[in-house]
Amino acid sequence: MPIIIVLLALAAAGWLGFMAAAGAQYSLILLLGALIVGLFAFFSPKLSLVLLVFSMLLSPEINLAGLAGSGRNIVVRYDDILLLIIFFSWLGKTAIVKDKPLVFRSPVQNPILLYTFVCVLSTAFGVMGGRINWETAIFYILKYVEYFLLYFMVFNIIESKEEVRRYLKAGAVVAALVTVYAVWYYFNAGPGARASTPFEAPLGNPEESEPASLGGYYLIVFGLIFGVISEMPFRTFAWAFASMAAMLPAFILTLSRASYIGLAFSGLAAIFLSRQRRLFLISVTALGVLGISLSPFLAERAKVRVQETYVGNQANTVFNTPVGEIRLEESAALRVRSWQRSVFYWLPKNVLIGNGVTGVGLSDAQVPLVIAETGVVGLVLWVWMIVVCFKVSWRLYHKSDDPFVRTLSLGYIIGLIGLLWQSIGVNTFIIVRIMEPFWFLTAIIMKLAQLEPEGEKNSLV
Repeated sequence: MPIIIVLLALAAAGWLGFMAAAGAQYSLILLLGALIVGLFAFFSPKLSLVLLVFSMLLSPEINLAGLAGSGRNIVVRYDDILLLIIFFSWLGKTAIVKDKPLVFRSPVQNPILLYTFVCVLSTAFGVMGGRINWETAIFYILKYVEYFLLYFMVFNIIESKEEVRRYLKAGAVVAALVTVYAVWYYFNAGPGARASTPFEAPLGNPEESEPASLGGYYLIVFGLIFGVISEMPFRTFAWAFASMAAMLPAFILTLSRASYIGLAFSGLAAIFLSRQRRLFLISVTALGVLGISLSPFLAERAKVRVQETYVGNQANTVFNTPVGEIRLEESAALRVRSWQRSVFYWLPKNVLIGNGVTGVGLSDAQVPLVIAETGVVGLVLWVWMIVVCFKVSWRLYHKSDDPFVRTLSLGYIIGLIGLLWQSIGVNTFIIVRIMEPFWFLTAIIMKLAQLEPEGEKNSLV
């Protein structure tokens, strides 16, 4: 029965999104669709999270407008609508039924709230100073807030490890569907195609895709798989190992160099942080490298993509360094310029709270974006937020006696390390298809820390 309800809700959500894109003449049908999804979320908030798990990676986009001169577009996805409907339905049920308190403590809530406040404050000053278009900025502020709403909602709804297992099983189905689509898209999208997530770019226009989104998503998935290989019984981790082998070609075909770096450091983190099976993890990493090397198709494409960074006709941007000249192709050079421009141009303009969200255009790396938009205060709060995530998951990994909990906490740490290394060249922590799974998983980790013995102590970290 529950799966039937979920399938019906998925159909209603898809129908809702289709009608939203079709035009204002369908406003009545749009309202009806929203009502159906809202009622489902009101009466079954736990199953509505399963619906969200599917929508995170399998939702089409609606590109509404662009911010002139910044390169940033306003993109609304169907799951944005879905998430808000589910959130307010759950909020309404909590207020009416009053079976659970609306106010709760969470380890990472303070840095989240303070960082959001700085984002809003710096953007408000930018709007008042005429430097920021408020109509565009509000969409990006809401997008940041949306991630945190997702976190708080998931943290409050989950009540047991069995529920976590249910959501992870749904996530495994999504990962399989995404992998099939990514490979299919690579071979059918036309010249210059790279593996991408569903509905991100149409066939024939692969230049519109964002392969780093898929790369970041896989870093989360691979982190969890490394955790399974390290902590779970043989029968379970054999399936995990086979899954990683099946997903690795799609990951390679993203041709995302920053994602390659992220996976390399994820593998190293798995080897050094795991308390057992280190030799086996080394073997898994070596087999992965060997498997790619022995596949001429994958090896050649990865090799060409990496080499074009600093050799060939495209590597025509020269940077003078203390160790000599370094030549980079334009895409890599833009990452270097992002760091330079954020530190030496944008930061001096407003050292404390930055220049506001969308006030600095589009940065191709996460930390420069945080520095430029929210200044030193925002950077400190952002780092604090990441440190708390590490601290809670690391403590959970070492204190728990449950292999399932240790698997998730270690996998989360490994995935987060991969994302941080990817974010050197990608604005990872604002990309929807990476951040929604990430914050969903973060809520799971924080809830498990609360459910474990001494959870009350952990929840106050």
